[in-house]
Amino acid sequence: MPADFQRQLDMMPPQLLTHPVTIIGLGGIGSWTARIARKMGFRKFILWDHDRLEPHNLPSQDYEDVDLGELKVDGIHRRLLHTLDDKEMTTIRQTKKFTDEDEFDEGIVISAVDKMQSRADIWEAVKKRKAFIPLFVDGRIGIEWNDELGKVGGEWMEIFTIIPARLEDREFYEENLFSDDEIAPAHCTAQAVAYIGPIIAGFIVSNIKMWLMKEPYRRHLLYDNLTKQFMDVTN
Repeated sequence: MPADFQRQLDMMPPQLLTHPVTIIGLGGIGSWTARIARKMGFRKFILWDHDRLEPHNLPSQDYEDVDLGELKVDGIHRRLLHTLDDKEMTTIRQTKKFTDEDEFDEGIVISAVDKMQSRADIWEAVKKRKAFIPLFVDGRIGIEWNDELGKVGGEWMEIFTIIPARLEDREFYEENLFSDDEIAPAHCTAQAVAYIGPIIAGFIVSNIKMWLMKEPYRRHLLYDNLTKQFMDVTN
């Protein structure tokens, strides 16, 4: 039986969800973002990830044990097919690592990668197609380790929601791109936990909804889940 979206009609009418959604990176951010975007009513997805699912991915990413050893794009494809009964839902699966030589077609682009160089490559491709990409969203996660206390000191989630055609937005985003060498190494047992992914995915999809509905949204959000505080909010 097809899904009934009646309870969200005044919040997010499904007929507005016509943009294809490209998600690069199907790990702790991207796997959950795909699921929530599909549940909200998006129907066309372009999925990029070259990795296969490993046991350490299962606790914090939206997969099941039957997906182990499979390409992540195939696991998310199956998950999206079974999320809602809809024969018009389609996915295009890219099983290679995104590089600066790759190109986008059109639609909303979501960066859910874990390396700054990958973000830079994605951004260069977005800029080349800025007339056809109405919205770009970059989600980032960072776990801060407190050596003095020997425990986690922060669970950071950062979301950039950018209109690539706007010079001001492009300049703002590029001010927040830096090299991987500038990132502190992660503590080996404090890198991911199950609840982080759904929370940041909710922020990402909520911002897309606000943009579609022409509601005010935040161009930049920095949230510490440990203290439940927004550390920075930029319109």
